[in-house]
Amino acid sequence: MAKRGRPTVEDKKYIKVGFRVTEAERDRLLAYCEKMNLTQAQVFKEALELLYKTKP
Repeated sequence: MAKRGRPTVEDKKYIKVGFRVTEAERDRLLAYCEKMNLTQAQVFKEALELLYKTKP
């Protein structure tokens, strides 16, 4: 019998991160997400990559 459900992945994403922002910051984030057609998680991950590349 074949396995059911989602395929397994090597690097599971099970850790949830949350933080507080001002209303203005949230509005900027949502506007950017809509403009670039990205999710908030994608924006956060891209921002982290940029920081890692530009900061020692």
